[in-house]
Amino acid sequence: MNSPIPDVIVIGGGLSGLSTAADLASRGLSVFVLERHQHLGGRAYSFIDESMGEEIDNGQHLMMGCYHETRWLLRTIGSDHLATLQPNLHIDFRHPEFGATSLHCPPLPVPFHLLAGLLSLKTLSLPDRLKLLRVGLEIHKSPETIEPSIAALTVHQWLDSLGQSEANKKHLWDIIAVGSLNGAPKDVSAVLFYRVLRAAFLGGRENSSFLIPRVGLSRLFDEPIRRYVESKRGDVLRGCAVDTLISEGSRVKAVRCSDGVNREAAAFVSAVPWYALSSLLPPNEPAMRAADHMTASGILSINLWFDAPVMDEDFVALLDSTVQWVFNRSKIQGASASSGQCLALTVSGANRLIDKEASELVALAVEDLRRVFPRVGTARVVRSIVLKEKRATFSQRPDVEPLRPPCITSMENLFLAGDWTNTGYPATIEGAVMSGRKAAAAASAFLQSGK
Repeated sequence: MNSPIPDVIVIGGGLSGLSTAADLASRGLSVFVLERHQHLGGRAYSFIDESMGEEIDNGQHLMMGCYHETRWLLRTIGSDHLATLQPNLHIDFRHPEFGATSLHCPPLPVPFHLLAGLLSLKTLSLPDRLKLLRVGLEIHKSPETIEPSIAALTVHQWLDSLGQSEANKKHLWDIIAVGSLNGAPKDVSAVLFYRVLRAAFLGGRENSSFLIPRVGLSRLFDEPIRRYVESKRGDVLRGCAVDTLISEGSRVKAVRCSDGVNREAAAFVSAVPWYALSSLLPPNEPAMRAADHMTASGILSINLWFDAPVMDEDFVALLDSTVQWVFNRSKIQGASASSGQCLALTVSGANRLIDKEASELVALAVEDLRRVFPRVGTARVVRSIVLKEKRATFSQRPDVEPLRPPCITSMENLFLAGDWTNTGYPATIEGAVMSGRKAAAAASAFLQSGK
């Protein structure tokens, strides 16, 4: 690199690294991002399927109005107009036996919008709907009161303690838990689920609304961030991995890169996944303890092109099905329905399915759709793409949550970003952006201290 030494080098061009870079650039600091792959975004990117000529995400994502850090990022990089916020929370459900229903929160003051929405769920009996209100009352209690008592519990253990029926879990809470924590509710952290519910259903009414991307993830995040960083004295280099850190005493002096160049900076942010950390940090680094205890949880994305439209909604949650969410990408992205329809299906917490053949997964997905969308029976699948993200997130178990490391390290000028770090939030887009902003704030404070 012939340009002046940057203030900060960010190792990794996934969403956490890009968020770090955008935040640093917004503070007037020069930043240089190094990404080993030719694409940016890590596990959140999109590409054009050459066969159909359509933009496909490597995994379909829903965001929410309570994603305040993500919404700050979109506003900062100028792409917030590419995602639409629902006026009020609305989720359509399909059940193979009970048919279609929805959770719709009317425009009432908080928390009455949520109470009205919960009481309208027709897949649940009235006694079960009334039991839902116990969870609503619980999330209104302060974290200082609730979190210590549920720190060791899984989502299901907590819900059972609140008298939730099996129907309540299967037809509402599990859908939210699996989607936000990417794991079986019997395994994942109750504390994280409690925080998700508080973020979504407390505060402003728009917090619970879905924020729906109308373009692929690369157009929403990756390319706008790159342009923003480059407009602020920064640079982004793709196809360049960092092999090792070069240290002097308690500081990192430079990074040795795969192109043979040693690159210096005043501060450094490692934004690589937990499973890639060992190539950068020594075994005695506290963050390695967390990484050693983490295991992966996978996500399946199954993209199907039908020769005719089979669903009308933007997106639907499937109940009592292997597939959890179905997204009408043709409608979301404004494509003409005359040439057919593209659906993106997701299965979170998918470790038990991830190694199956693509043809078997497509057949399973089509069968799930056929059970709830009658038009699937007469339509033909003309194209399919199965995407497997085997290490989409870490498994967010209760025993792992206390181990997640802060953004600071034992090296004075080295900081960590990543949705696996201690953001206090699940490993979601919001968690990745939160981690990037925390690392950027810490790096900025170090630089301002003049140490």
